[in-house]
Amino acid sequence: MAKNLYQRNGIYWARFKVAGVEYRESLRTRSVTVAQKRLTARRQAIEDQARFGIAGAMGWEAAVVSWAAAMEQEVRARTISAKTLDRYTDSLAQVRRWLDGREVHQIDGECIRELVKGRKAQHISNATIRRDLTAIASVLDHAIEEGWVDGDVNAARAFPRKRLQERRDPIILPTDAAIRLTVGPKQTRFGDMMLLARETGLREEEIAGLEHSQVDLIARTATIVGKRNRLRTVTLNRRAVQIIKRQPRFLKCPYVFWHLVDAPDGKPAAMRYRNVASNFADYTTRAERRAEKAGVEYRRFRFHDLRHLFAVEYLRLGRGGIYDLQRELGHTSVKTTEIYLAYLTPEQAAAARAGVAQKAAHKHRYTPAA
Repeated sequence: MAKNLYQRNGIYWARFKVAGVEYRESLRTRSVTVAQKRLTARRQAIEDQARFGIAGAMGWEAAVVSWAAAMEQEVRARTISAKTLDRYTDSLAQVRRWLDGREVHQIDGECIRELVKGRKAQHISNATIRRDLTAIASVLDHAIEEGWVDGDVNAARAFPRKRLQERRDPIILPTDAAIRLTVGPKQTRFGDMMLLARETGLREEEIAGLEHSQVDLIARTATIVGKRNRLRTVTLNRRAVQIIKRQPRFLKCPYVFWHLVDAPDGKPAAMRYRNVASNFADYTTRAERRAEKAGVEYRRFRFHDLRHLFAVEYLRLGRGGIYDLQRELGHTSVKTTEIYLAYLTPEQAAAARAGVAQKAAHKHRYTPAA
Protein backbone atom coordinates (compact mmCIF):
# COMPACT_ATOMS: atom_id res chain seq x y z
CA MET A 1 0.00 0.00 0.00
CA ALA A 2 1.33 3.43 -0.96
CA LYS A 3 2.16 5.84 1.85
CA ASN A 4 -0.80 7.89 3.17
CA LEU A 5 -3.33 5.60 1.42
CA TYR A 6 -5.60 2.89 2.79
CA GLN A 7 -8.73 1.08 1.62
CA ARG A 8 -12.30 0.71 2.83
CA ASN A 9 -14.45 -1.76 0.89
CA GLY A 10 -12.07 -1.45 -2.03
CA ILE A 11 -12.20 2.38 -2.13
CA TYR A 12 -8.98 4.30 -1.50
CA TRP A 13 -8.85 6.82 1.34
CA ALA A 14 -6.23 9.47 2.15
CA ARG A 15 -4.63 9.92 5.56
CA PHE A 16 -2.10 12.69 6.17
CA LYS A 17 -1.19 15.56 8.48
CA VAL A 18 -0.79 19.24 7.70
CA ALA A 19 0.28 21.71 10.41
CA GLY A 20 -0.41 19.10 13.08
CA VAL A 21 -3.95 18.41 11.88
CA GLU A 22 -4.78 14.93 10.63
CA TYR A 23 -7.00 14.61 7.55
CA ARG A 24 -8.87 11.47 6.46
CA GLU A 25 -11.15 11.46 3.43
CA SER A 26 -12.34 9.23 0.63
CA LEU A 27 -10.61 9.58 -2.72
CA ARG A 28 -13.62 7.94 -4.47
CA THR A 29 -11.63 5.54 -6.63
CA ARG A 30 -10.50 1.92 -6.71
CA SER A 31 -7.44 2.77 -8.82
CA VAL A 32 -4.21 3.26 -6.88
CA THR A 33 -2.80 5.45 -9.67
CA VAL A 34 -5.77 7.81 -9.57
CA ALA A 35 -5.77 7.74 -5.76
CA GLN A 36 -2.13 8.86 -5.64
CA LYS A 37 -2.85 11.77 -7.98
CA ARG A 38 -5.88 12.86 -5.95
CA LEU A 39 -3.97 12.52 -2.71
CA THR A 40 -1.21 14.78 -4.01
CA ALA A 41 -3.68 17.39 -5.25
CA ARG A 42 -5.75 17.32 -2.06
CA ARG A 43 -2.75 17.55 0.23
CA GLN A 44 -1.31 20.43 -1.78
CA ALA A 45 -4.59 22.35 -1.58
CA ILE A 46 -4.76 21.96 2.21
CA GLU A 47 -1.11 22.92 2.63
CA ASP A 48 -1.67 26.05 0.52
CA GLN A 49 -4.68 26.98 2.58
CA ALA A 50 -2.97 26.36 5.91
CA ARG A 51 0.38 28.01 5.16
CA PHE A 52 -0.36 30.68 2.59
CA GLY A 53 -3.92 31.69 3.36
CA ILE A 54 -5.20 30.60 -0.05
CA ALA A 55 -8.96 30.14 -0.12
CA GLY A 56 -10.24 26.63 0.23
CA ALA A 57 -11.44 24.59 -2.71
CA MET A 58 -14.92 25.28 -4.06
CA GLY A 59 -17.47 22.52 -3.55
CA TRP A 60 -19.76 21.39 -6.37
CA GLU A 61 -22.97 22.43 -4.62
CA ALA A 62 -21.67 25.96 -3.94
CA ALA A 63 -20.43 26.21 -7.54
CA VAL A 64 -23.90 25.32 -8.83
CA VAL A 65 -25.47 28.02 -6.64
CA SER A 66 -23.02 30.60 -7.97
CA TRP A 67 -23.54 29.40 -11.55
CA ALA A 68 -27.33 29.62 -11.20
CA ALA A 69 -27.09 33.24 -10.06
CA ALA A 70 -24.89 34.05 -13.07
CA MET A 71 -27.31 32.27 -15.41
CA GLU A 72 -30.27 34.24 -14.05
CA GLN A 73 -28.44 37.39 -15.16
CA GLU A 74 -27.94 35.81 -18.60
CA VAL A 75 -31.68 35.12 -18.81
CA ARG A 76 -32.48 38.72 -17.92
CA ALA A 77 -30.02 39.88 -20.58
CA ARG A 78 -31.68 37.43 -23.01
CA THR A 79 -28.38 35.77 -23.89
CA ILE A 80 -29.96 32.45 -22.92
CA SER A 81 -33.61 31.50 -22.58
CA ALA A 82 -35.41 30.68 -19.35
CA LYS A 83 -36.30 27.31 -20.88
CA THR A 84 -32.61 26.51 -21.40
CA LEU A 85 -31.84 27.37 -17.78
CA ASP A 86 -34.74 25.17 -16.62
CA ARG A 87 -33.44 22.30 -18.72
CA TYR A 88 -29.91 22.69 -17.31
CA THR A 89 -31.23 22.87 -13.75
CA ASP A 90 -33.29 19.72 -14.24
CA SER A 91 -30.25 17.84 -15.59
CA LEU A 92 -28.10 18.97 -12.66
CA ALA A 93 -30.73 17.71 -10.22
CA GLN A 94 -30.63 14.27 -11.86
CA VAL A 95 -26.84 13.85 -11.52
CA ARG A 96 -26.34 15.05 -7.93
CA ARG A 97 -25.54 11.56 -6.62
CA TRP A 98 -22.32 11.55 -8.67
CA LEU A 99 -21.23 15.14 -8.00
CA ASP A 100 -22.47 16.31 -4.60
CA GLY A 101 -19.76 16.29 -1.95
CA ARG A 102 -16.98 16.76 -4.48
CA GLU A 103 -14.89 19.83 -5.09
CA VAL A 104 -15.05 21.21 -8.59
CA HIS A 105 -11.42 20.41 -9.30
CA GLN A 106 -12.20 16.75 -8.53
CA ILE A 107 -14.71 16.52 -11.37
CA ASP A 108 -12.27 15.04 -13.84
CA GLY A 109 -12.45 12.59 -16.70
CA GLU A 110 -12.82 9.57 -14.44
CA CYS A 111 -15.65 11.23 -12.51
CA ILE A 112 -17.50 12.00 -15.73
CA ARG A 113 -17.00 8.45 -17.01
CA GLU A 114 -18.44 7.08 -13.76
CA LEU A 115 -21.42 9.41 -14.12
CA VAL A 116 -22.10 8.36 -17.72
CA LYS A 117 -21.81 4.70 -16.77
CA GLY A 118 -24.23 5.23 -13.88
CA ARG A 119 -26.78 7.04 -16.05
CA LYS A 120 -26.65 4.25 -18.61
CA ALA A 121 -27.25 1.74 -15.81
CA GLN A 122 -30.45 3.69 -15.09
CA HIS A 123 -31.47 3.09 -18.73
CA ILE A 124 -31.28 6.82 -19.48
CA SER A 125 -31.17 7.64 -23.20
CA ASN A 126 -27.98 8.88 -24.82
CA ALA A 127 -29.75 12.10 -25.79
CA THR A 128 -30.55 12.83 -22.13
CA ILE A 129 -27.00 11.98 -21.01
CA ARG A 130 -25.65 14.39 -23.62
CA ARG A 131 -27.90 17.10 -22.18
CA ASP A 132 -26.62 16.24 -18.68
CA LEU A 133 -23.03 16.69 -19.85
CA THR A 134 -23.88 20.03 -21.45
CA ALA A 135 -25.33 21.27 -18.14
CA ILE A 136 -22.31 20.04 -16.15
CA ALA A 137 -19.97 21.63 -18.70
CA SER A 138 -21.74 24.97 -18.24
CA VAL A 139 -21.12 24.85 -14.47
CA LEU A 140 -17.48 23.85 -14.98
CA ASP A 141 -17.01 26.71 -17.47
CA HIS A 142 -18.23 29.04 -14.72
CA ALA A 143 -15.82 27.43 -12.24
CA ILE A 144 -12.91 27.91 -14.64
CA GLU A 145 -13.84 31.56 -15.20
CA GLU A 146 -13.97 32.10 -11.42
CA GLY A 147 -10.55 30.51 -10.95
CA TRP A 148 -11.82 27.58 -8.88
CA VAL A 149 -10.26 25.10 -11.29
CA ASP A 150 -6.63 25.30 -12.41
CA GLY A 151 -6.18 25.43 -16.17
CA ASP A 152 -8.94 25.41 -18.72
CA VAL A 153 -9.74 21.70 -19.13
CA ASN A 154 -13.46 21.05 -18.86
CA ALA A 155 -13.92 17.32 -18.26
CA ALA A 156 -17.58 17.34 -19.32
CA ARG A 157 -16.74 19.00 -22.64
CA ALA A 158 -13.76 16.70 -23.16
CA PHE A 159 -15.87 13.54 -22.86
CA PRO A 160 -16.12 11.94 -26.34
CA ARG A 161 -19.74 12.50 -27.37
CA LYS A 162 -19.38 9.95 -30.17
CA ARG A 163 -19.87 7.30 -27.51
CA LEU A 164 -23.35 8.73 -26.97
CA GLN A 165 -24.82 8.64 -30.45
CA GLU A 166 -28.49 9.59 -30.47
CA ARG A 167 -30.93 7.11 -32.00
CA ARG A 168 -33.41 8.81 -34.29
CA ASP A 169 -36.86 7.27 -34.49
CA PRO A 170 -38.41 7.21 -37.98
CA ILE A 171 -40.38 10.36 -38.75
CA ILE A 172 -44.08 9.70 -39.31
CA LEU A 173 -45.57 12.67 -41.13
CA PRO A 174 -49.07 13.73 -40.01
CA THR A 175 -51.81 13.68 -42.62
CA ASP A 176 -54.11 16.57 -43.49
CA ALA A 177 -56.99 14.66 -41.89
CA ALA A 178 -55.05 14.17 -38.64
CA ILE A 179 -54.10 17.85 -38.52
CA ARG A 180 -57.70 18.87 -39.21
CA LEU A 181 -58.97 16.67 -36.37
CA THR A 182 -56.31 18.00 -33.99
CA VAL A 183 -56.91 21.67 -34.76
CA GLY A 184 -60.62 21.11 -34.27
CA PRO A 185 -63.73 22.62 -35.86
CA LYS A 186 -63.32 26.04 -34.23
CA GLN A 187 -60.58 28.55 -34.85
CA THR A 188 -58.43 29.01 -31.72
CA ARG A 189 -55.16 30.76 -31.04
CA PHE A 190 -53.47 27.50 -30.10
CA GLY A 191 -54.87 25.82 -33.19
CA ASP A 192 -53.39 28.65 -35.25
CA MET A 193 -50.02 27.98 -33.61
CA MET A 194 -50.15 24.48 -35.08
CA LEU A 195 -51.08 25.83 -38.51
CA LEU A 196 -48.22 28.33 -38.40
CA ALA A 197 -45.80 25.51 -37.57
CA ARG A 198 -47.03 23.64 -40.62
CA GLU A 199 -46.61 26.71 -42.87
CA THR A 200 -43.21 27.91 -41.57
CA GLY A 201 -41.38 24.99 -39.92
CA LEU A 202 -40.87 27.03 -36.76
CA ARG A 203 -40.27 25.16 -33.52
CA GLU A 204 -42.98 25.24 -30.86
CA GLU A 205 -40.93 27.49 -28.56
CA GLU A 206 -40.15 29.86 -31.42
CA ILE A 207 -43.88 30.23 -32.14
CA ALA A 208 -44.86 30.54 -28.47
CA GLY A 209 -42.29 33.30 -28.01
CA LEU A 210 -42.98 35.09 -31.30
CA GLU A 211 -43.51 38.83 -30.81
CA HIS A 212 -45.19 41.26 -33.19
CA SER A 213 -41.94 43.25 -33.36
CA GLN A 214 -40.25 40.22 -34.97
CA VAL A 215 -42.74 40.06 -37.83
CA ASP A 216 -42.65 42.11 -41.05
CA LEU A 217 -45.94 41.43 -42.81
CA ILE A 218 -45.02 43.63 -45.77
CA ALA A 219 -41.73 41.84 -46.44
CA ARG A 220 -43.36 38.55 -45.35
CA THR A 221 -40.56 37.63 -42.98
CA ALA A 222 -40.08 36.86 -39.31
CA THR A 223 -36.82 37.30 -37.41
CA ILE A 224 -36.39 34.38 -35.05
CA VAL A 225 -34.10 33.81 -32.08
CA GLY A 226 -33.75 30.04 -32.22
CA LYS A 227 -31.80 27.34 -30.43
CA ARG A 228 -28.50 28.39 -28.86
CA ASN A 229 -29.64 31.99 -29.26
CA ARG A 230 -29.02 31.94 -33.02
CA LEU A 231 -30.72 34.59 -35.12
CA ARG A 232 -32.31 33.80 -38.48
CA THR A 233 -34.93 35.22 -40.83
CA VAL A 234 -37.68 32.93 -42.12
CA THR A 235 -40.05 33.42 -45.02
CA LEU A 236 -43.78 33.76 -44.40
CA ASN A 237 -46.00 32.44 -47.16
CA ARG A 238 -49.48 33.79 -47.82
CA ARG A 239 -51.15 31.42 -45.36
CA ALA A 240 -48.65 32.22 -42.63
CA VAL A 241 -49.32 35.94 -43.08
CA GLN A 242 -53.06 35.32 -42.85
CA ILE A 243 -52.65 33.32 -39.64
CA ILE A 244 -50.62 36.08 -37.98
CA LYS A 245 -52.93 38.87 -39.20
CA ARG A 246 -56.01 37.29 -37.65
CA GLN A 247 -54.53 37.15 -34.16
CA PRO A 248 -56.19 39.78 -31.92
CA ARG A 249 -53.84 42.00 -29.93
CA PHE A 250 -53.97 42.52 -26.20
CA LEU A 251 -52.82 45.80 -24.64
CA LYS A 252 -49.21 45.67 -23.47
CA CYS A 253 -48.81 42.05 -24.60
CA PRO A 254 -46.02 41.76 -27.20
CA TYR A 255 -46.76 38.16 -28.19
CA VAL A 256 -48.60 37.07 -31.31
CA PHE A 257 -50.15 34.09 -29.51
CA TRP A 258 -51.44 34.57 -25.96
CA HIS A 259 -54.05 33.40 -23.49
CA LEU A 260 -55.80 35.13 -20.61
CA VAL A 261 -54.91 34.60 -16.95
CA ASP A 262 -56.13 36.19 -13.74
CA ALA A 263 -53.79 38.96 -12.57
CA PRO A 264 -53.23 39.81 -8.86
CA ASP A 265 -55.39 42.93 -9.23
CA GLY A 266 -58.31 40.80 -10.40
CA LYS A 267 -58.15 42.03 -13.96
CA PRO A 268 -57.44 39.61 -16.83
CA ALA A 269 -53.91 39.67 -18.24
CA ALA A 270 -52.48 38.16 -21.41
CA MET A 271 -49.62 35.67 -21.16
CA ARG A 272 -47.67 33.73 -23.75
CA TYR A 273 -48.12 29.95 -23.87
CA ARG A 274 -45.63 28.29 -21.52
CA ASN A 275 -46.78 24.67 -21.62
CA VAL A 276 -47.07 24.01 -25.33
CA ALA A 277 -46.51 20.27 -24.98
CA SER A 278 -49.28 19.77 -22.41
CA ASN A 279 -51.68 22.00 -24.36
CA PHE A 280 -50.95 20.03 -27.52
CA ALA A 281 -51.53 16.75 -25.66
CA ASP A 282 -54.99 18.02 -24.66
CA TYR A 283 -55.77 18.80 -28.30
CA THR A 284 -54.67 15.34 -29.49
CA THR A 285 -56.72 13.67 -26.75
CA ARG A 286 -59.84 15.56 -27.87
CA ALA A 287 -59.01 14.68 -31.48
CA GLU A 288 -58.95 10.98 -30.58
CA ARG A 289 -62.41 11.29 -29.05
CA ARG A 290 -63.77 13.08 -32.14
CA ALA A 291 -62.22 10.43 -34.39
CA GLU A 292 -63.68 7.58 -32.34
CA LYS A 293 -67.11 9.21 -32.35
CA ALA A 294 -66.94 9.73 -36.12
CA GLY A 295 -65.61 6.22 -36.71
CA VAL A 296 -62.49 7.44 -38.53
CA GLU A 297 -58.83 6.57 -38.10
CA TYR A 298 -56.61 8.98 -36.17
CA ARG A 299 -52.90 8.68 -35.48
CA ARG A 300 -51.46 10.95 -32.80
CA PHE A 301 -48.42 13.01 -33.71
CA ARG A 302 -46.10 15.49 -32.03
CA PHE A 303 -46.13 19.25 -32.43
CA HIS A 304 -42.59 18.94 -33.81
CA ASP A 305 -43.88 16.67 -36.60
CA LEU A 306 -45.51 19.75 -38.15
CA ARG A 307 -41.99 21.12 -38.63
CA HIS A 308 -41.00 17.86 -40.31
CA LEU A 309 -44.02 18.05 -42.59
CA PHE A 310 -43.13 21.62 -43.59
CA ALA A 311 -39.58 20.54 -44.44
CA VAL A 312 -40.64 17.61 -46.62
CA GLU A 313 -43.26 19.68 -48.47
CA TYR A 314 -40.75 22.51 -48.96
CA LEU A 315 -38.52 20.14 -50.93
CA ARG A 316 -41.30 18.18 -52.62
CA LEU A 317 -42.92 21.33 -53.97
CA GLY A 318 -39.60 22.72 -55.15
CA ARG A 319 -39.75 25.90 -53.05
CA GLY A 320 -35.96 25.76 -52.75
CA GLY A 321 -32.96 23.51 -52.36
CA ILE A 322 -31.53 21.72 -49.36
CA TYR A 323 -29.38 24.71 -48.35
CA ASP A 324 -32.37 27.05 -48.56
CA LEU A 325 -34.25 24.70 -46.24
CA GLN A 326 -31.30 24.54 -43.88
CA ARG A 327 -31.44 28.32 -43.49
CA GLU A 328 -35.23 28.32 -43.02
CA LEU A 329 -35.05 25.67 -40.30
CA GLY A 330 -31.96 27.09 -38.60
CA HIS A 331 -29.95 23.87 -38.72
CA THR A 332 -26.26 24.26 -37.89
CA SER A 333 -25.27 21.50 -40.30
CA VAL A 334 -26.84 20.58 -43.63
CA LYS A 335 -26.39 16.94 -42.59
CA THR A 336 -29.31 17.41 -40.23
CA THR A 337 -31.45 18.81 -43.03
CA GLU A 338 -30.58 15.95 -45.37
CA ILE A 339 -32.76 13.51 -43.38
CA TYR A 340 -35.72 14.88 -45.34
CA LEU A 341 -34.28 13.70 -48.65
CA ALA A 342 -35.43 10.19 -47.73
CA TYR A 343 -39.04 11.31 -48.20
CA LEU A 344 -38.51 12.44 -51.81
CA THR A 345 -38.45 10.71 -55.15
CA PRO A 346 -34.99 10.38 -56.75
CA GLU A 347 -35.83 13.26 -59.10
CA GLN A 348 -37.00 15.49 -56.23
CA ALA A 349 -33.91 14.65 -54.18
CA ALA A 350 -31.60 15.49 -57.09
CA ALA A 351 -33.34 18.85 -57.57
CA ALA A 352 -33.10 19.56 -53.83
CA ARG A 353 -29.35 18.81 -53.77
CA ALA A 354 -28.84 20.99 -56.83
CA GLY A 355 -30.66 23.83 -55.12
CA VAL A 356 -33.24 24.13 -57.89
CA ALA A 357 -36.38 26.01 -56.91
CA GLN A 358 -39.18 24.53 -59.01
CA LYS A 359 -41.66 27.25 -57.96
CA ALA A 360 -44.43 24.70 -57.91
CA ALA A 361 -47.77 26.01 -56.73
CA HIS A 362 -48.94 24.98 -53.29
CA LYS A 363 -51.55 22.30 -53.37
CA HIS A 364 -54.88 23.38 -51.93
CA ARG A 365 -55.14 22.72 -48.23
CA TYR A 366 -58.05 22.86 -45.88
CA THR A 367 -59.20 26.02 -44.13
CA PRO A 368 -60.53 25.44 -40.60
CA ALA A 369 -64.05 26.60 -39.97
CA ALA A 370 -64.27 29.99 -38.29
